[in-house]
Amino acid sequence: MYGRNEMELVLILLYFIVLIVIGIIANKRTKKNPEDYFLANRTFGPFVLFFTLAATNFSAFTFLGFAGAAYKYGFGQYGIMGVGTALMPIMFFIIGRKIWKIGKKYGYITPPEIVGERTKSYSLRLLFMFIMVIYTIPYLAIQAIGAGILLSTVANISIKIGASITMMVIVLYVAMGGMRGSSWTDVIQGLIMIIAMILALLFVSQGLGGFENANIDAFERNPQLFARPGGNGYFTFEIWFSFMLLWIFVDPMFPQLFSRFYTARSEKSLKYSMILYPLLISFLFLVPVLIGVWATATDLDVPPDMILPMMVKNYAPNWVFTIVMIGAIAALMSTADSQLLSLSTMLIRDLKIRNEIFFSKIITILLGIFAIIFVLFFDPSKGIFSTLVKTTFSGLVVLFPTTFAVLYFKRISKWACIFSIIFGELSIIIFRMGILPTFGFLDGILAFFIAFMVLIMINISNNY
Repeated sequence: MYGRNEMELVLILLYFIVLIVIGIIANKRTKKNPEDYFLANRTFGPFVLFFTLAATNFSAFTFLGFAGAAYKYGFGQYGIMGVGTALMPIMFFIIGRKIWKIGKKYGYITPPEIVGERTKSYSLRLLFMFIMVIYTIPYLAIQAIGAGILLSTVANISIKIGASITMMVIVLYVAMGGMRGSSWTDVIQGLIMIIAMILALLFVSQGLGGFENANIDAFERNPQLFARPGGNGYFTFEIWFSFMLLWIFVDPMFPQLFSRFYTARSEKSLKYSMILYPLLISFLFLVPVLIGVWATATDLDVPPDMILPMMVKNYAPNWVFTIVMIGAIAALMSTADSQLLSLSTMLIRDLKIRNEIFFSKIITILLGIFAIIFVLFFDPSKGIFSTLVKTTFSGLVVLFPTTFAVLYFKRISKWACIFSIIFGELSIIIFRMGILPTFGFLDGILAFFIAFMVLIMINISNNY
């Protein structure tokens, strides 16, 4: 007979094998040309597009960092994530639809390509690519860290070994299947995540004496978590407002999401995704927040990033814990595979390296190795939420003004875009050094407004 841990490990390994098989099938279906390998020949219908967009946006943060942040700060976390991300369809319409139209007309494949070609500036294209790559790599590494944490919980292995195994599996099916392999696995992973979240909510609430009782106990123990500013007074108006804006503007700037706008078969595919996305997100993001808040009324004593898995382990049947763990791994893998592909695509195509598909696979392998190395230097005490806000989110949101201008302005100066990005990124450094005050706002959102103002002022001066 298998023990509990052995059975969970066997199921996870079977899951990994299924993903590799999907990568092999996708490889056989993929033509050996860049458009098909990198964008699946722009053929995704509503079903695949919706699931690949949704699954790509779920990550290790959703199952680990999100519940941990709610455990510390309370229901305010749902406001900034659930509401903020549910408003993403506005960006699907404003940004995604335009990217799809222009990309299909001119054959663009990467995010920097559309920016560089529209402004006729290769320098801007390289700058845009550099910012996307440098700020997405920490996000990719977080997925490896999350995998290591989860597998070390299931089996008696170190975080480093768990991260290495997971990243090798991801690298394998991404390198083989390209966008088709990445997105097909996203569909499977998305369905697993939905099932896992629903089961976690039902069984943890039951284990705590029912939904109502779980909330009452948490409220009696920590009433401050049920209203803003929440735990430690974290969610001031300035922080709340900053996060709401940050999520709306930064999500389309994730290269893994930006690239998927190109893959739609038609505008209809984007419209269906735009309708379904907030319905799914607003529900699923509530689950880790609820469980994180409920955990404050228990005697659980674990690092914040492990709140959700340990709550499920302690208050749900073993089989539910196994599914939730696989769901958490699916969440981080669906993000990591998309990031690997988008990063390798940019590094090959925007640097204009020949034999694109072959070298993209080489870069995918190297990025996977780099993510594993990053695990060695990660400080677990900082937490996933803090790490992402201070790196990826703040750095990428600065790219939004340039993207918007390229898509909508009749005349846009390349210098306006270049200086917008430079001043935006420099302002983050200045805020972090304490040279300028943030007045309680997130430095990333202040940098966003600075980037927009610089772009407008320079563009006006150049045109007149």
